[in-house]
Amino acid sequence: MTTLDPDTLERLRRQVPLRLDRRGQFFFEDDPVTHPGVRALFLRGLDLTPAGEPSLRVGEQWCYLQVEDCLLRVLGVRADASGAPLLRLDDGRELALDPATLWEEPDHGLRCSVPSQPSGRPLSVRFTNPGLADLAPWLGDDDPVTLRLGDRRLPIPSRPPDA
Repeated sequence: MTTLDPDTLERLRRQVPLRLDRRGQFFFEDDPVTHPGVRALFLRGLDLTPAGEPSLRVGEQWCYLQVEDCLLRVLGVRADASGAPLLRLDDGRELALDPATLWEEPDHGLRCSVPSQPSGRPLSVRFTNPGLADLAPWLGDDDPVTLRLGDRRLPIPSRPPDA
């Protein structure tokens, strides 16, 4: 097996015409990726490079990915055993909401972060309308809006937590 030099490999990884649109649909060039198994594989492989660039890992191989919005979406929310919000993500996982990552992007809605499956790096997540409707029991009508967790009221900022 021939090994490519790092510069060539980097160029090839950047030339893969793979895109993730705002709704979470993958496209190769202008063609939608519609096979459910391939879509599931791609969702599980979403990651960030150490430099923070969106990438897609399949097995030992990876490439860069053009992303129009967030990498993942919250499709639904339910209460876990303690009554805290548990997020159902489009990559098939159910994960507890980390309140420290929740924020409201002006004119675009709620976002949070979850760890990627390949590396554990934080991936951006957008709440879909059904996901937001499911989260409503945990949202207070304060100004700013708060996340209610038991007796705690946590204001939801309008800037990313790391800003």
